[in-house]
Amino acid sequence: MIQKVNGTGARGIILLALFICGATGAFACSAVPRTTLALYDGTREAEPRDTRIHRHAELVLNHLGQRVIYHDLSQGGAPPVDPAEVRLVLSWLDEPAEGLADLDGWLAQEAFCDGGPRIVAMGSLSPWTDLPPATAQRALQAMGIAIDGVVHAVGASTQVSGRDAALTDHEADYLILPDEYAGVTATPAGRSLLQLTSQGSVIDLAVLGPAGGYLQDGAAVQMDAQGQAAWITDPFAVFGQVLDQDAVPRPDPTTRQGLRSFFVTVAPEGWLDVMPTRSFGEPERLASEVLVERLVEPFADLPMSVAVLAGDLLPGLGGPLADRGRQAASRAFAAPHVQGAVQGFSDIRDWSFFAAYDPGREAALLEAPQVAADRGALVTSAVLTLRDAFAQTGASTFSRTPGAPRKYAAQGFDLEAELGGAIAQVSALTPDDRPARLYRWSGNARPFEAALAAQAATGLPAMGGGGGVMDAVRPLLSGLSPLSVQVGAQRQVHDALGGDAALTGDWTSPLHGFHGFGQTLAHTEEPRRLRPVQLSFAARSAIHFETRRAIEIQLDMARTAPVVPIRAADHVAAVMGFHSARIAPEGPDLWRVSDRGGLHTLRLDAAADRAVDMARSSGVMGARRKGDSLYVALDPGVPAPLVALAEGADSSGVLPGAPAPVLAASRLIVERWDRSDCAVRMELSGFAEGDVTLAGTPQARYGVAISGIDEGQAHPVTADAAGHLVIRVPAAPGGLRGLSVQGEC
Repeated sequence: MIQKVNGTGARGIILLALFICGATGAFACSAVPRTTLALYDGTREAEPRDTRIHRHAELVLNHLGQRVIYHDLSQGGAPPVDPAEVRLVLSWLDEPAEGLADLDGWLAQEAFCDGGPRIVAMGSLSPWTDLPPATAQRALQAMGIAIDGVVHAVGASTQVSGRDAALTDHEADYLILPDEYAGVTATPAGRSLLQLTSQGSVIDLAVLGPAGGYLQDGAAVQMDAQGQAAWITDPFAVFGQVLDQDAVPRPDPTTRQGLRSFFVTVAPEGWLDVMPTRSFGEPERLASEVLVERLVEPFADLPMSVAVLAGDLLPGLGGPLADRGRQAASRAFAAPHVQGAVQGFSDIRDWSFFAAYDPGREAALLEAPQVAADRGALVTSAVLTLRDAFAQTGASTFSRTPGAPRKYAAQGFDLEAELGGAIAQVSALTPDDRPARLYRWSGNARPFEAALAAQAATGLPAMGGGGGVMDAVRPLLSGLSPLSVQVGAQRQVHDALGGDAALTGDWTSPLHGFHGFGQTLAHTEEPRRLRPVQLSFAARSAIHFETRRAIEIQLDMARTAPVVPIRAADHVAAVMGFHSARIAPEGPDLWRVSDRGGLHTLRLDAAADRAVDMARSSGVMGARRKGDSLYVALDPGVPAPLVALAEGADSSGVLPGAPAPVLAASRLIVERWDRSDCAVRMELSGFAEGDVTLAGTPQARYGVAISGIDEGQAHPVTADAAGHLVIRVPAAPGGLRGLSVQGEC
């Protein structure tokens, strides 16, 4: 329905101020509004993870520093978020929605910062045109559009009459899609990005307004030849201009100490698979045994999180190979660079099945053997992997019912067994001082709200689901997931990238596909860093030469790449810190960062002429430039750092100042940082030697001392022409190494 709206009145004038005055760029509230309120209709898109906003837009909004909170209009009630935290209200609907009265009241509040929220409508103009006339008119003005209430037929005679070349045809060229289009035109205050002319009528499909914007469905994304959603308009530019927050530091969980984060996660799929022998009489070897010998122990300089399935290690479930699988797990966990992880007890594949568990329904399902879901396949899923061709499956339900909702169903579903019970079983195999520190979601990785809440109560960081691929075949943003997903009142942290399963079709397509992983790394680093590096693979990949070799290559590359190796649990902490971080202005170009948890980096975009003023900052170790972005490294020992910015184009990203150098990059983890005017002292941890790069005065001499080396005596080091000192520091798991650099004072 297209509703023509008129009328203003006193309330309309208030709303106009709320929606439009935000263009001034001044923050009236105590903290920067970092929340996007996403409106969806639960009768058409069941939950946030199914919405187009989540699948296509949330990734971009995360990159721009926004956390996304979802509100189901069909449930009624006011949005569950403080208006003072909201910068953008975003809708992407197809049809009019119900339950708008409370939304109207929420929008009328005077608690918004910076003059009010920005408004962006994608797809249908509902719910905005369905609100009371005064509110609707103000929303349209914020978007920079007017509507005529007419439906226009778009067909073969329609032409593209206007196009902003800089902001359109981003991932795919716009194609006119014949249909009935709403009569939308840009107002004088709006900027048309894409315009059609049909039978003499002008129709604007993409508009940037003074405090928002509008994107018709086909002007936002279109499906490419492979059925993937490709952005037509540039979402980074569109949302970036709407948010107008480039001058504000953005939390960035992809980076630590100036370098892209790198972590390894190993999944237990195929843990008990038997490797095919090459000759008669050759002893059989388990995938988990090959994993430890070939991919874990030889790479002791890289931290890894190795997950096991507790049920696999019980002879009554895992079968006669369970004891060997248990020994392989203990051997892996004994390695100092390995952090134990848990992937549940029974290998749940369909979490929704257990949200309202019915034992009788599960029993009936298991009594009726099923073939693969794709009944047109020539073979069933039971023989598509070496697990079923070679493994002794024990009590696995998959050997007779490939579509079973979980692997081990000898006992009724017990959420405590999947969580606390499994954690206790796995921790019993780890060294006493290194219990399991990560929980991995299994199967479809879509846990229900109660499962997420119960897992959070265990205290272990958790991650799973999401990920994604962005390679030469699928070079689209829609192939990547956002940082996390809202599930009721809970939040699930996603994998950063897809791994071996995603690139080999769960080991059913050519296994050399995992060699294409580097393409995803490249596409998520340039032109902007969208993701850390997560190398994710399963035990099953250890027994295939193609996948095993791809893993070895990536691990070897990580040894010399400009990355900082971290634990997977540290990435989870960084993402959660991204969501909780509070950034408050304390003066011109002065920002206080609090509630950041495990987040260690802020990023400024369009910052080629900006630099950190260390003299006015506290809790800041240094900065590093990447393109026109400036990454600011925060001191891990300061809960609420103060970041001061100033004009400056120094290549270091820091204003020249005191003789003591600042941090540019460090492969080793900075555990403690202490900088005075003349010197900097730090304690470092790591798994092997790594470079610490400091930025100081060009050609200046410094005294460098490393604890445990030459009895800690200082040695003279001269900075290069750019002022950089690259210091290689030895490190080993479980210990700290002190580094002291004294300037000329």
